[in-house]
Amino acid sequence: MTTSKIVDIPLKMEKFYGKGSMLHPSIEAVEELIKTIPKGCITTIDVLAKRLANDFDTDVTCPMRTGNAIKKIAERYAIDTVDHNIPFWRVIRSNAFVIKSKNYEFSASQIEAEGFELLYTKSDTIKVIIDTNSMFSF
Repeated sequence: MTTSKIVDIPLKMEKFYGKGSMLHPSIEAVEELIKTIPKGCITTIDVLAKRLANDFDTDVTCPMRTGNAIKKIAERYAIDTVDHNIPFWRVIRSNAFVIKSKNYEFSASQIEAEGFELLYTKSDTIKVIIDTNSMFSF
């Protein structure tokens, strides 16, 4: 089990976020939040990161560490005997693309099974066609 860390926003990231505190979320913190996303809804890494920052009283959450945590959850889902009630596929990138992981196709099939239309691009990425009613906010 890892723990979330609160750090100062790194100098190289201050141009994006300003000065303040940044959360490096644990996989467990990300998992717990993902479990609250209802079936038939979808959210983005950015929305998830904002909620984590709010929960931990920081200015921002590191989006890269949040995305990496989601990828690790997806990879564990495929190979481990972990809690299979974590709908990681309900979190997508802010540009509506499915997060690439080792079981990328599984995520896409789960999203499609929940009623979303997918757009397969030439660059081997999958975009989720969503309307505002399907977007989940914490």
